[in-house]
Amino acid sequence: MLPASESLGRYGSPAPAATAIQTAATVVLGVRACELRALGYLDKVFLAGAVEDPSYRARRQRTTIVSCDCVAFAETCFCTLVGGRPFATGGHDVNLTPLEDGWIVEVTSEKGHNLLGSVQPAQATGEQLARREDVRRRMTQRVADQNKAFSFSAGDAAAPKLPEGGDDGWQKFAADCVECGGCTNICPTCHCFYLYDQTPGPSTFERVRTWDSCLLNAYHRMAGGVHMKLSPRPLLLSRLANRVLHKYVYSPQQYGLAGCTGCGRCIDACPGAIDIRRVVQELAR
Repeated sequence: MLPASESLGRYGSPAPAATAIQTAATVVLGVRACELRALGYLDKVFLAGAVEDPSYRARRQRTTIVSCDCVAFAETCFCTLVGGRPFATGGHDVNLTPLEDGWIVEVTSEKGHNLLGSVQPAQATGEQLARREDVRRRMTQRVADQNKAFSFSAGDAAAPKLPEGGDDGWQKFAADCVECGGCTNICPTCHCFYLYDQTPGPSTFERVRTWDSCLLNAYHRMAGGVHMKLSPRPLLLSRLANRVLHKYVYSPQQYGLAGCTGCGRCIDACPGAIDIRRVVQELAR
């Protein structure tokens, strides 16, 4: 849904040129439940406010989502700690559940019906639906068992009580952060962006939007000169705290949704081996 960078418009003299938002029809296959939750979160951010994002809207309308229930998971998966489940509960056009002898196909939208076209799957039997529920139940329990060491509970309406960004407790984890921005770039809900202007020609300029990371010192840079605070968060511990607090505390307050889906990708991507589950577990105490 979010491109790495995009042009928001190119302008030249004497008048700005009209820019039409054009995007190709896209089908995204194999979307997992954590990603569906992230998509619902991004819809809140880009479409539910006073001003909606036309680029996001155009891509969203032209995208068909084919999700798939999880039948395996990584050591870093923890969707059950944040109120999620390893199977789709909404936000998809078609959902697939793999069974030993085939797939259960669930179509939930006009986009889904259009995608299947003339293909008409056989009606699922009661026995097949019961097997699907059994697979989902066992997968949910397996993910929960994997995360038994973590006693916190965080979700859309259950924000953990974490210390403020200036608390020294954050330093333990900030000491391992190398400010690479890997966690924010791989996170399915991170959406911070940076705007800059460039001049592709002698009489035109172009405004470009690209991804940014709240962990980078330059992200919070402010205009100013000598004796002025160029960054409101000069300490890495406060920037790390801001990212975690935004996921677990600020997002539920602002959007009614947690900003973490429990996908565990930030843990996998971190060269400093920072585990966000351990951050919340230890600081919430």
